[in-house]
Amino acid sequence: MAHYVTTHLRQVVRDTTRKNAVLDKIFTNMSDWYNAPVILPQISSSDHRTVLMQPTGRDVRSQAQYKVDLVRSHDPNGKALMMYDLKRMNWASFYRLTSCDEMVTFFYNNILSLLNKYLPLRPSRQNLNDKPWVTEEFRRMIRRRQYAWVHRLTADYRRYRNQATRLAKTLRKRFYEKKVKLLRQSNSRNWWRQMKRYTGQTKHNDLSGLANVAADGDLNVLADLINKSLKEVSDDLQPVNQVQQTVNCQVPDQYIISPTTVLNKLQRICVYKAPGPDNLPNWVLRDFAPLLCEPICAIFNASIRESNVPLIWKQANVLPIPKVNPPKSIESDLRPISMTPTVSKVLESIIGSWILDGVRSQLDDRQFGSLKGRSTTHALIDILHHWHKALDEGQSVRILFVDYAKAFDHVDHSVTLQKMRTYGVPDIIVRWLTSFLCERQQRVKICDIFSDWVTLRGGMPQGTWLGPLIFIILIDDLRPGLLTHKYVDDTTVTEIIEKDSVSEIQNSTATLVEWSKLNRMNINTKKTKEMVMGSCGTEMNTLMISSTAVERVSTYKLLGVVVSSNLKWEDHVSAITSKAARRIWFLKKLKRAGASVEDLAYYYQAVIRPVMEYASPVWHSNLTKGQTKTLEDVQRRAVQIIHGNIPYDEACHLLNILPLADRRLELCRTLFQQIMRDDTHVLHYLLPPRRDTQLTGRLRSSRAHPTVYARTSHFKNSFILHGLNKFQ
Repeated sequence: MAHYVTTHLRQVVRDTTRKNAVLDKIFTNMSDWYNAPVILPQISSSDHRTVLMQPTGRDVRSQAQYKVDLVRSHDPNGKALMMYDLKRMNWASFYRLTSCDEMVTFFYNNILSLLNKYLPLRPSRQNLNDKPWVTEEFRRMIRRRQYAWVHRLTADYRRYRNQATRLAKTLRKRFYEKKVKLLRQSNSRNWWRQMKRYTGQTKHNDLSGLANVAADGDLNVLADLINKSLKEVSDDLQPVNQVQQTVNCQVPDQYIISPTTVLNKLQRICVYKAPGPDNLPNWVLRDFAPLLCEPICAIFNASIRESNVPLIWKQANVLPIPKVNPPKSIESDLRPISMTPTVSKVLESIIGSWILDGVRSQLDDRQFGSLKGRSTTHALIDILHHWHKALDEGQSVRILFVDYAKAFDHVDHSVTLQKMRTYGVPDIIVRWLTSFLCERQQRVKICDIFSDWVTLRGGMPQGTWLGPLIFIILIDDLRPGLLTHKYVDDTTVTEIIEKDSVSEIQNSTATLVEWSKLNRMNINTKKTKEMVMGSCGTEMNTLMISSTAVERVSTYKLLGVVVSSNLKWEDHVSAITSKAARRIWFLKKLKRAGASVEDLAYYYQAVIRPVMEYASPVWHSNLTKGQTKTLEDVQRRAVQIIHGNIPYDEACHLLNILPLADRRLELCRTLFQQIMRDDTHVLHYLLPPRRDTQLTGRLRSSRAHPTVYARTSHFKNSFILHGLNKFQ
């Protein structure tokens, strides 16, 4: 069935076509053109019944689809008038208010009323089918072409068709030259927005397919179903009670916030992020920061003094982001991202810095997530160093990759607050956190559709500043007796097995399961895997978690890198080259759209090349010549698209693009030199002790650290040993 538009399709077959199931389906966005489907008997020996859908025969014309959004005015005169009123505003009555809730209500009422007065919301109408370069002249040409087609004026149709084709090419090129050419230098955000429009990478988070399956195409019903599903994750938890508010609580001096601190925070707000349910645009907070910092500071101090987080700061618009495309399941294929008020995030960042200063020294050194100066690359280097070292010494390695189901959505608040006290977080902060966590509300947002509000019994909203910090404190004491690396909730447990010894990882797994039960965290046994490296002299029993066997795999995607049991990189190289090749298709679309050579090169370096360099210090030194060539061939293809038939080396020189191997080597050098610094606390312990400076000072060419002997090439070429040999 032909369609003019390929989006927003709905499944129209309602009756069963095979036994009791609807297996034969018709998707269309032009149901007005056809009668309802009729189910007929099966043909021949097929057990599927026939579906007949006939056209109505009426002259049904497709209507243009328009999207009407309410857009906030950005009139400079309106901004100036609003600033003038803010300067004249008398805040005396605000400072006389006795509670944080009253101050918040006063603040929002006044700011939003000024905003609506001088910069009101106005409807903006947009034809969803129009390309960004479409003009009224082009629309007239299309109408002439269609008129000629309907009235069978063949000569006129061909003439207008050819004119429309030529005009479309001209308009695309002209649009690019006017709107995109210099945007990268003047406004990188606009440049990327136009690039994504050209390549079709604009994110719509289309859930229409899931709506057809789960809600009969109704997005309102789908929003309620998703919200209900997210709420049910934490329904088995016991909610914490709101603390009693104290108006005259004595706050220590170090926990009193100054207007200067708030001003610095407001001036660094990213204005391109969406606001939360308070509907206060981020640009208002940033542009009017000198005028708003003092009242906001007063609200912050009142919130801490009263141990009270206003309800509007505990509400979140949840955006269901698909994990896979297209999503098929509400329960497993959606990732909830919470949009909370920006003012609340500013206060969270201040309180979070106080918490982190107090607990940082107590946190596990092998927790690499959500901490400054630590990354997935650091975590992978640490993990693989221990694996390489064990195999080099003739030992075996047994690894358990633990996956927690809905880790952030199933956080027990009582357990979290108790751990805060255990880690020495001051009582005044714990009381504020209690208010922050209890009675949080959320609603799901799909396009312009909102579900009803629901109150959560647990969980940690993904999108808040405090969420990741609180979670890593919750999971910090997960130490099952074996080498354990954590990146937020991604947990990797490693057992080093001596030759002819018996694996004891089952005991540590039992400890891990017991810890998970005590902390109300659920292990996802389907996604939890184990891997064995090396040849163990004894047979290893199947690893069990709660009477469920853990699947043993030979490859596993760990923190974005495909790891194989033989510690070779064929599978990872294949995965990243395949992903990069898919993105090269967008580069071709930009080329056809008339993008300049400079913009094409910039797009390649920003979108395609990072895919092939992600965590490259982890695996670069162990690549084979063939794998190195495979990666370089991807860059060769991209450069040929950018610069036509010019020889590769010459084109790279003109574009100032280095070979990928040289770039990876430099990335390794930079990271290793950072690790070598004495003030570095990440991975520095993997280096051998420094040599005596009195000895090295007398040598012509001295190395700060001795070279480590390795029996196997894998260990010799691992990041730390490779750095000791090459970069000292």
